[in-house]
Amino acid sequence: MCFVFLQTERFTIRQWKLDDVYALCKIMSDSRVHHFTGDTPWTLGRTNEYIDFMLDQNFRSLEAFHGACVLKEGQVLIGFTGLNPYLPKQPEIEWQFGVPFWGNGYATEIGKAVVSSAFATTNIEAIYGIAHPRNKASMRVMEKIGMTCLGTSPFRGERGMFYKIDRSSLPLWGVGIEQLTTPSAASLYASGDRRH
Repeated sequence: MCFVFLQTERFTIRQWKLDDVYALCKIMSDSRVHHFTGDTPWTLGRTNEYIDFMLDQNFRSLEAFHGACVLKEGQVLIGFTGLNPYLPKQPEIEWQFGVPFWGNGYATEIGKAVVSSAFATTNIEAIYGIAHPRNKASMRVMEKIGMTCLGTSPFRGERGMFYKIDRSSLPLWGVGIEQLTTPSAASLYASGDRRH
């Protein structure tokens, strides 16, 4: 069974499956995906390790999670999104998508859904976003999903452009977002074992 974290008009954000490895590796082995992250292109082995690790975490809440972003039309994996532990009750939002899927408003749609659903279903107080200062596209997305720019600060040995959104400043979205973050509301995305 495959746990679904949330859905938007165009996407299902779900738990990983082992057979996602080839599609994800195709995305993450492209050096352009890592242009601003400081990471290196992923091998098939590293992709397997990532999926195994995420499955072992067995996330069931939006307090901290990583999920596969699947385009409903055609059931195409475009990348991943998640909330990473950063400060107490203040995680950091992340997304990485394959190059063919850039420029379609996907990051904004998914980012809004993650932010609003996380505030609605957990007790987190704020969400941070951190981008390379030259990554104009990511910074535009953070502004579109309601985050406020805090300026640059040290982050992982470099300087990052910091953004933040507090629960009290959450815009009134919610239309078109289906939250499926509790066991009673979990959707069975595919039949069979969750890893296949």
